[in-house]
Amino acid sequence: GEITLSHVSFGYETNHPVLKDISLHVNPGEMLGIVGRSGAGKTTLVNLISRLYDVDEGEIYLDGIPVKELAFHDLRKNVAMVSQDTYIFMGTVADNIAYANPEATREDVVQAAILASAHEFIANMPDGYDTVIGASGKDLSGGEKQRISIARAILANPKILILDEATASVDTETEKAIQNSLNYLVKGRTTLSIAHRLSTLRDANHLVVIDGGKIVEEG
Repeated sequence: GEITLSHVSFGYETNHPVLKDISLHVNPGEMLGIVGRSGAGKTTLVNLISRLYDVDEGEIYLDGIPVKELAFHDLRKNVAMVSQDTYIFMGTVADNIAYANPEATREDVVQAAILASAHEFIANMPDGYDTVIGASGKDLSGGEKQRISIARAILANPKILILDEATASVDTETEKAIQNSLNYLVKGRTTLSIAHRLSTLRDANHLVVIDGGKIVEEG
């Protein structure tokens, strides 16, 4: 679960870099907090690690191997993301949770949902885990979607975990439940946690502040 970024630059358009010459190192099992205002490049950074995009310059290594050389299948197995805009597809709740690990049994799915504080609201749905939810999860609240994404990550059992503003759009009670689930999830895993607020990152081993696509502060 070691992550190294070496002089990484990236832009969605030519000559408009969003990230400029970023170098970072995260040891296995550590948590790195990434802070910065909206549009600073935080989410772009984690999207490069999970290889939604490829870097323009520099190199990203996972356990010493350049991500460009890793098969997408291996990346998906080793890197899981919990984010506010979790991808929900048309299908049952159980299928949506098992998306990360198609071989999971129903028992595994329920266990993951319990650990993600999602079991209660799922059990109250008309058909429980067999309730069909619409594409993009329009029938679910932000907090419910997030907890499904946490259950998915628990089931994936990845080496590397990416939390993108993981408790941003929920009420205090839900935030507490999600925080407890996340505390369980991050144990022993290399974690990148993105936030606007420093207070949500008190468990991080290191912090970097990103502004204008550059690391402006480290601690």
